[in-house]
Formats: sequence, structure tokens, C-alpha cells
Amino acid sequence: MASMPRVQEVLTAPGQLLSSGRGFALDPLRRALLPGAVVLSGAAYILYFYYPWLIHGAIPYLLAGAAVLSAAVLGVRVLAYHRGIVAIHRAVLSAQEGMLDPISVPEPVRRLFGPVVDDYNLLIKNLGSLFQEMEQCQLSTIGERNRHDAILRSLPGALLTVDGDFRITLSNKQTQDIFGQAANKLLGQNLFELLRLDEAGRELLREAFLYEQKVRNQEIVHTVNDVPRYFTLNLTFFKSQNTNESSAVIILQDITEYKRLQEVTHQTEKLVAMGQLAAGVAHELNTPLGTIIGYAQLLTGDVPDESKRQQHLKVIYVEAKRCARIIDNLLAYARRDRCQPASCEINSAIRDVVETVNCCQGKRYNVQVEAILKGSLVVHGEPGQLDIVLVNLIMNALHATALTDKQPRVRVTSGVENGAAVIAVTDSGPGIEPALRSRVFDPFFTTKDPGMGTGLGLAISQSIVSKVGGTLRYDAYHQDGARFVMTLPLQAM
Repeated sequence: MASMPRVQEVLTAPGQLLSSGRGFALDPLRRALLPGAVVLSGAAYILYFYYPWLIHGAIPYLLAGAAVLSAAVLGVRVLAYHRGIVAIHRAVLSAQEGMLDPISVPEPVRRLFGPVVDDYNLLIKNLGSLFQEMEQCQLSTIGERNRHDAILRSLPGALLTVDGDFRITLSNKQTQDIFGQAANKLLGQNLFELLRLDEAGRELLREAFLYEQKVRNQEIVHTVNDVPRYFTLNLTFFKSQNTNESSAVIILQDITEYKRLQEVTHQTEKLVAMGQLAAGVAHELNTPLGTIIGYAQLLTGDVPDESKRQQHLKVIYVEAKRCARIIDNLLAYARRDRCQPASCEINSAIRDVVETVNCCQGKRYNVQVEAILKGSLVVHGEPGQLDIVLVNLIMNALHATALTDKQPRVRVTSGVENGAAVIAVTDSGPGIEPALRSRVFDPFFTTKDPGMGTGLGLAISQSIVSKVGGTLRYDAYHQDGARFVMTLPLQAM
């Protein structure tokens, strides 16, 4: 029994030799011979220890049986090996055709090719996941490309991309419609040969490409079918990722119809301006003409007092002069003439306007305008222009008092605040609604009934005050009526 370890070494040696691969080149062959070697070693071991007398005569038969057994086992293993190779070969061919199916083999073949089959199936599974992700990316790329194409087609203007040699590399449908050429014919054309620009437009493009300057909404003239058309030009530069060369994106917007509409609108504005001037003249002349008519009616009656008669004639003369000044001032306003340096004693002008209104319009509305004035205030501004402002403010106050059941009251005050003359006209009318206060100085906006006002009085008044460096605003904090505040710069003494 002491020799048993040596026998075990003999038994395990063939297996180690086969598993190490030193005696065989093919792993399946080693696996086929291994059982035969083990059986042969076991038989030799039994005969050697228990039946030594039989060993000499049985050795040839044992060897022959071992050979037959090994050949049978080897045949089975070779058949399984062949089936495994065929299955793997078919799977590889199917994979080349795009069918990523896993390999399914019987158990004998799996015992030979189990790791290879498992590795192949894992590879197929990973490839399937990879191909699925690639398909999703491809679909996403196609969808993004279609979206970009739709955006390019829907752009209202012509879009072109140009390389560093001024060659067109991309265009949209609008570009093809404008130039009357297909996309493949536009590609590669020189931008300066394609655009038929005037000299100013060509110079603009040359400088933009020379200094790589952006161009935004520049107007150019491009001739299409021998007809000049107006376009706006927008140009932006970018660097190519592959070559790092500068390319440009150009957007052309056809504004020919807009230019024609602009010309028509300009002519319309001229007509509207003439209508505004006529309406302004009528609006501003209405008050002094009303005064003239009133005093003329007084003169047609019996006026025994000659001094009273002369006073009425003087008022008519003054109001006629006011009409002439109003016309001159409105013409100057329409021409946007600069205000000539002038000064005015504003309190004196207020007294004259208040007295005139009280004598005529005040009696009509049964309201006496009260004036509370402080000292003598000499301000910048021409007296005739400031008279227009004062008359507008006071007459608006008179009209407002007629819309309320309260005690009618119109008051004009003057003073000095922060180095400027401040004149306020306050009435006891309903005031102006908060939603309308921001629009009171807009031309043609009025809160009066149709036919009662043109909406030009306050707009003209604010323009006159602004010309002399003053302000005219509505006092939103005043309660119980409306209050307009005018500030005028004081004349240095």
C-alpha cells in the first residue's frame, strides 16, 4: 500500500498531460483521449496488483480494447466537435446577414463549446443593443434633419451659406424661387456673380467679407428679371469644424412691397398732417372767434356808453390779433421750427386770458375763472404760444365743470418751485379716469362728446411747453376734479 501514491501519480499523469496541452494541439482531441487513458490506466493498475499472472497474456487485448474504446469516445467527441463548428459557422453567417440570433446546441456539444457559445451569445446580445441604439440615433438624426429642412423651407426669406471662396454651399426654397434656379445649379456659384447689386450693395458685401463684420438689416437693391427689388441683408460668419475656415450665412428678405406701402403711407401721412393742421387751426381759432362774435353782438345792440363801446372794440381787436398769432404758431408747429428766444411775464398773460374767458365763455357756462397769482414771473417762451396753452387748459376746465352737479369752479394759480415757475389749472369736474390718463396728451384723443373736441389741444400745448424747456402733466394725485400742472423755466434777471 506504500506504493499507492506512486500509482495515483501514474493515474493522474495522463490527465495532466492532456489538460496541459503539451502533447496535443486540439483541446477536443485531448478531451476525447482522456477517458480512454483513464480506463487503460485503471485496468493496468488492477491487473498489476491483483492478477499479475494474467498481465502478460492480456496486455495485447487490453491495449486493443482501450484503443477501441478510445476510438469510440474520440468518434463521439469528433462528431460533437463537428456539430459545434457547424453551428458556430452558421451563426456567424447569419450575423453577417444581420440576423443576430443566439446559438442553441445540444448538451454534448455544449460540453465541448460551452464557453465559446456563451461568449458568442453575449457578443450577439451586446451587438443587438448597440445596433438598436444606433438605429435610435439614426432615426433621431433623420428627424432632426427633417426638422431643420422644414425650418429652412418655412423661412420667409432667402437663406444661403457661403464658404471662404464666396461659393454657395447651401440654399433654401425661397432662394431658388428668387433666383429662378434649382438647388443643384446654385451650389458652387460665386455670390458676387449671383447677386446683381448696385455699387453700394457690392461695396457693403466686400467690406463685410474683408473684415468679417456682421451685417444687420441693411437695405440693398437686387435686380430680378431686369426689375430692381429691395431686400434687407443679414450676414453672420462662423468657423467650420473640419477646416476651421470662415463661412457665412446670408439671409435676404424681400421688402419691395413694404417699400411701396411705405411710400403710400408717407403720402397718406402728408395728407393726414394737412388735415391735422386744418383741424388744429379750427380748434384753436374757435375760442377767439367766439369772443369776437360775442363782442360784435354786444356792439350791434344799444351801447350808450362810448367808453364801453371802445372797450368792446379793443377786445375784438385783441382777439383778432390772437387769431393771427394762432395761425402763425400752428404753422410754426407744423414745420417744427425752433422757438426763437423770447420771454413772457406769465402772470400778466394769465390775467389777460382769464379776463377774456370770463367776459365771454365764462358767462356762457356760468362759471367765473379765479386767478391766484404771486408776484411777477418772467419765463422763457413767446407770449402768443403760452396764450394758446393757457386757453386750452382753461377751456377744458370750463367744459369739465359742465359735466358735474358740484359747484362749478375753475382756478388758476402760479408760484415758484425748485427754481421754475409753476402754473396749475384746477377744476371741480369729474376728473379723468385712471385708465385714460396716459393718453390725454395723444393727438386726436379726447374725452369729449363727438363734435365737441378734436383731441389736438393738449397735444399742441405740450409741444409748445416742451419747446421752451418746460413740462405739462396731469396731476394724478389730485382729488375732487382735474388738475394740470405746467412748469416753465424762469428768465434770468
